[in-house]
Amino acid sequence: MSIKFRSYRSRTEICYALPNHRSGKKARGMTANGHISAERLAFAICQEAVTRHSSASSTYFPVMLLSNEIDRFKHVQDYSSKSIWNSNDGGVMAGDGRLSNAGWNASVPPNGLANRPRGATTNDNPDGLASAAADIEIETTPEHMNLVAGDPSCANWIRAYDDPNVVALRERLRQENGIKGLELVAPDEVKRAAALLHRDGFVVVRDVLDPAQLERIQKASNKAVEELMADDPDCAAGGGAGGLPHRYSFGGGSASRHMLHVKEWCELIDLETTTPILTEIFGSSNYVVGGSGGDIAMPGAIEYQGLHSDNMWSELPDPFGHINMRDLPVPVLTINFPMIDLTTENGPIRQIPGSQRWRAPIPSLADEPDWMKLSTVCPAPAGCAVFRDIRAWHGGTPNLSKDVRAMPNVEYYAPWFRSEGIMRCMPYERWQELSPHGQRISRYVVCDKGETVIGAGYMHPKAKMREKFKEKQFSEMSPEAIQEYLHRL
Repeated sequence: MSIKFRSYRSRTEICYALPNHRSGKKARGMTANGHISAERLAFAICQEAVTRHSSASSTYFPVMLLSNEIDRFKHVQDYSSKSIWNSNDGGVMAGDGRLSNAGWNASVPPNGLANRPRGATTNDNPDGLASAAADIEIETTPEHMNLVAGDPSCANWIRAYDDPNVVALRERLRQENGIKGLELVAPDEVKRAAALLHRDGFVVVRDVLDPAQLERIQKASNKAVEELMADDPDCAAGGGAGGLPHRYSFGGGSASRHMLHVKEWCELIDLETTTPILTEIFGSSNYVVGGSGGDIAMPGAIEYQGLHSDNMWSELPDPFGHINMRDLPVPVLTINFPMIDLTTENGPIRQIPGSQRWRAPIPSLADEPDWMKLSTVCPAPAGCAVFRDIRAWHGGTPNLSKDVRAMPNVEYYAPWFRSEGIMRCMPYERWQELSPHGQRISRYVVCDKGETVIGAGYMHPKAKMREKFKEKQFSEMSPEAIQEYLHRL
């Protein structure tokens, strides 16, 4: 008896049905004849009992783990009684703004479906944006090609909430994770915030977003996650630094490479709680916006992301070898805005204090000491802001919770720094809504009035699909407009 797939784009709930009618919709993870592909959908979760999921066109039922088709799944379990899916009708939002009905897809093996290369000796990447592309398809950015080997420590795990390895790691993180004595400062402690940033390479500022601001960006963030998941319901495509599964990048998933076409992201540019701190850190108000995006750790992101620096540059060509980028003041600052409280187990970012100045090689995951893996920014409340010198060593950690951990961001360049990573990605209409200071610092990312913002408004986890969308936009533009766009990119 075949198993058919029905889904609704407005919902991330996934249901499976007996094909008593021929209305089943073929979707990702199915073979050509509509059967479940064991490779992509080894199991499914049904939200409630059979009697609560019936309709005129189909009868819903729990689907068992297909152990006879995937040999590595030795233990057969019925996950239907362990639902982690939000049952709110028609959506994914819980009452507190959490997005909690996604992830934990055991059909996705550790490190995903890509044939990843072996790990490098170190995670250094001095070529930055000029790094050569990998020979394999992995959804990551050029400056993070050094992280595509993945995490070898979980290679034999099952991506399941109650997998014994997952349970053991979760318990350890509850006991040991987090930077001891992590200091959170208030928005009016401007000088203290700047001093901590210069010392540690990061600082956490509490109460940056008021409840209304937080709710707006939460909704916008959740909408973007839904759009990515609509085309990748099992979270297998991956994204962010290293292209690990169950992780996405807001900027990487946007065809425009940024999120400055979204009103709520633009609202983060010039906040009364962040602008004075930025001015103090850079020593001037003449810094500029370089872009915006952020990262997402889905529930079931069991892998550690390798430590790295976000090198948006190639190293300085000092013929004497005396100076490199780590000897200079802060060149680029990113502010991350956690959408939920950062806890020991929901994938808080890890930051290595003081590493923005270190010249030592960045260790690979295989060589990274335990204290670094536990050096995470938690606990920290939703509505706070994590200011980061992007040179400081940092990396993603496992999200072993049932909540989506999203952190939108805005990137700022020092008055003296520029990078080819900057691009015009903000619609003129969004720019008009900014404060005078916001308009001035966004002058390098705003498009002309009436100009098409290439890629804006289209989210997809696959680079090929994002490129197809942009090609369609180009096909509707005049040759002169295309040439002008490419010339100014």
